[in-house]
Amino acid sequence: MKSLALAILLALATSPAWAQSRIKDMATIEGMGDAALVGYGMVVGLSGTGDTPLVGRGPLPPGVRVGRDAAQVMVTARLPAGAGAGSRMDVTIAAIGDARNLSGGVLLPTALEGGNGQVYAVAEGRLAVEGLAIQGRSQSISRGSATTAHIPGGATIERELPTALGQGGELRLRLRNPDFTTAKRMAETINAFQGQRLARIKDNGTIIVIVPESQPDGAAGLAAAIEGLRVTADQPASKVVVDAASGAIVAGLDVRLSPAAISHGALTIRVTEAHQVSQPPPFSSSGATKVVPRSSIDVDDSKGSSIITIPPGGTVGDLLRRLNAAQISTLDQIAILQALRSAGGLEGELVSR
Repeated sequence: MKSLALAILLALATSPAWAQSRIKDMATIEGMGDAALVGYGMVVGLSGTGDTPLVGRGPLPPGVRVGRDAAQVMVTARLPAGAGAGSRMDVTIAAIGDARNLSGGVLLPTALEGGNGQVYAVAEGRLAVEGLAIQGRSQSISRGSATTAHIPGGATIERELPTALGQGGELRLRLRNPDFTTAKRMAETINAFQGQRLARIKDNGTIIVIVPESQPDGAAGLAAAIEGLRVTADQPASKVVVDAASGAIVAGLDVRLSPAAISHGALTIRVTEAHQVSQPPPFSSSGATKVVPRSSIDVDDSKGSSIITIPPGGTVGDLLRRLNAAQISTLDQIAILQALRSAGGLEGELVSR
């Protein structure tokens, strides 16, 4: 756990520079999203690991009695846009009673409804349980969850999802990571490819593209033509993500530290700012004298024998490397980052999960 944060930072350090991505990987088309379906059904064929009779109080299929060989479950699925009637999709099953294990069970036909109350698919079939639960008189073994399962291709689509592609004679692209600079670059790339001004940005997450009357296959043809275009996404805002439960710390390499000082337990951290003057070479006709800030970080651990100094221009990555070298626990590292952010010493957003 102590070296997890450092390993993640090193992986980021060795990754390639910001590269171009396809529009289809960066944005979705409005009116072509998938929909969540849900249904409540019954799993039968269990070996005495189902619900107790007192738990099963919901509506049951005719002739089915709740016992230890049956369990009430919730069935969920994602209906993709464009999937026609007769197609199949995966479903996920979860016990909603006190069933201990769904292994070996079979899902009875279960209607799956959308948010509008209409039935879009019917699920059934033998469950695939990834977890394991074995219990004896004095000992039990479990791995994963034995009360959740899935059925690959377990639902048959009965009704197509309504779509609104090209409604109003235009396409609306929704960026997965809203950003004004990225949206502007995407619109310019589309316009350059089409040879006319068809795309414009509405806000930091929406690009509107007019469907020309001469476009073959209309809106669908335009979507197919532009989804493969490559755009260079702008680097996102500086963030540091910490997860105290798993001990993970993920930070961009450019998250800088401002002047600050923190005392955490036996550890003292000082971030100082020193200004240096940068001058052009002698007898140079170009260039100008500038004041350049230089940051340094000192880590003082009373259990250690020396102060660790980070080179000028310190970043979160530099700080975490030094803290790992000083054998500071991950939880202490997270607490230090949180304190730095509260004191204004972290030039970026801190996200805690």
